[in-house]
Amino acid sequence: MKGTSAKYILLLLAILAFTSWLGELKAQPYNHAAGIRAGYSSGITYKGFRLHEVWAIEADLLYNRHGFNLSALYEYHLEPIHNKRTFIYLGGGIFGGNWENELSAGIAAVAGLEYTFRDLPLNFSLDWKPMLNIYAVFEPDFLDFGLSIRYRFGR
Repeated sequence: MKGTSAKYILLLLAILAFTSWLGELKAQPYNHAAGIRAGYSSGITYKGFRLHEVWAIEADLLYNRHGFNLSALYEYHLEPIHNKRTFIYLGGGIFGGNWENELSAGIAAVAGLEYTFRDLPLNFSLDWKPMLNIYAVFEPDFLDFGLSIRYRFGR
């Protein structure tokens, strides 16, 4: 019985530590940011934390070897260092546009690292955006790495 109660105490401590860690994730460094992305896909990018403090929407108008596309991504941000400026984010969404001179649509994922300066209204992100074109041409493209520089608005 003594070992069982120790297991419950350890489980309770683990749950409390996890929930306090989640509580630290609630501070985003800005409300909106817009800028440019350079890499395999290059173009204009926007990110906004309007729905929830750790969830963001990213919209990109990008060009790559397949053509132009517009994407909308929903991203979850984690704060591993607890400095309210460095985030890891994961998410996914949809895109549509031009793929090999045909109208196209597909799904995309995103994984990245973002840093926001404290005294400058800029943030940088390095990300990977694999995509799978579904409509018109069924083809994956997993090489989309890029660097984004955005001007942040708010906070």
